[in-house]
Amino acid sequence: MMAVHSASIMMRPMKSATIALDWPGRPAKPHARTHAFCSSGGPNGFWDDRLYHADNLQVLEHLAAEMPGQFDLIYIDPPFNTGRNFILSGDLTGPAYSDRHDGGITGYLTQLYPRLSLIHRLLSPTGTLYLHCDYRVSSHLRLLLDEIFRPENLRAQIIWHYQSGGRQKHCWSMKHDVIWMYSRGKGFTFNAAAVGVRRGRAPRNHMKQIVTAEGKSVFTIRSAGKIYSYSEDDLLTPASVWTDISHLQQKDPERTGYATQKPEKLIERIILASSNPGALVADFYCGSGTTLAAAKRLGRRWIGCDTGAAAIGVCSKRLSPGTGPTQHAFYTLPGDGEHGA
Repeated sequence: MMAVHSASIMMRPMKSATIALDWPGRPAKPHARTHAFCSSGGPNGFWDDRLYHADNLQVLEHLAAEMPGQFDLIYIDPPFNTGRNFILSGDLTGPAYSDRHDGGITGYLTQLYPRLSLIHRLLSPTGTLYLHCDYRVSSHLRLLLDEIFRPENLRAQIIWHYQSGGRQKHCWSMKHDVIWMYSRGKGFTFNAAAVGVRRGRAPRNHMKQIVTAEGKSVFTIRSAGKIYSYSEDDLLTPASVWTDISHLQQKDPERTGYATQKPEKLIERIILASSNPGALVADFYCGSGTTLAAAKRLGRRWIGCDTGAAAIGVCSKRLSPGTGPTQHAFYTLPGDGEHGA
C-alpha cells in the first residue's frame, strides 16, 4: 500500500481497478432508515419544497428510505477542512458554522464518506452530483467519489477562477475552487443549449472569416479533407474553466451576511445544465440557500438541509420574502449542530 497524504491515510486496491482511500475510523457503508421528523408550513399541494433543520446524515438516511433514486441534481458545498470557525457579517451577528474536525483530514473524511454514499443512492439514473471544494481536499474527495460513483462516471472537473481578497507574496495566490461533476450512470442530463455562449465574431483556431451580405460572420476550417462552417450565432458549451462568474464582493446586493456564500449565477449555470423544469434539486449543506433560491426561480422542486440555526434563518427569509405565507415545508428533528456551508 502507498501513502497518499500521511501515514494515517492509505490507498488500497479494490477487486476492480478502482482505488479506495483507507484511514483509521473509516465508517461502514450507511443504511437507509426513517427518522421521526416533524413538519410544519408549506402549501397543501402535490409537492412541498422542503427545508430540513437537522444533521444531514439523518436527513440523507431518511430520504434514502423514502425516495431513493428520485433526485435529478444534487449540489453540495461542504466545509473545506480549513480548521476555521466562520462568523456572520453585515446585519447578522454570531457564528455561522465550524470547519474544525476531530482528527483533521481523517475526521473530515469520516464525516463525508457516509453522506456521499447516501447521496449516490438518492440520484436518479440520469442524475448528477456537483461537489464544490478546494485544493485542501479535492484530491481526497476525488478518490472517494471514484470509489462510490465509479471512475467512468466522472464527467468534469470544473475550475471556478475568481478575483477576491489579497495576494500572497511568497507563493502562488490560490484564487480558484474545484467542482467535481459525477453522474449516477452512463446516461445523464446535460442541456448544452441552456448554458451555451454565443460564438461571436472573434475568430478561433485559425478559422477563415467570411462576412455575409447580411453582415453576419461565418467561420470555416478544413479538417481531414472536409470543410466545416460555423456562424457567429452558434452556441458554444462553456469550457470547464469558469472565469466569467465573479466572486461575491463585499457590497454585492446578493450578499446575505452568511459566510462562504456562493453567487447565484454559479449555481444557476449548474441547474440549467443538469436539470429540467420540474426536476428535483437538492443541497444538503444549503447554508445561505443559494441553491434553493436558484432552483425556485428556475422552476425546479427543491430540498435543502442545514444544522445551523443561522443558516436556516437566512434560508427561510430568502425563500419566503415579504409577509406572505411560507412556500415550503419546514422539517425538524431533535438534536443540534454547527455544520453548514
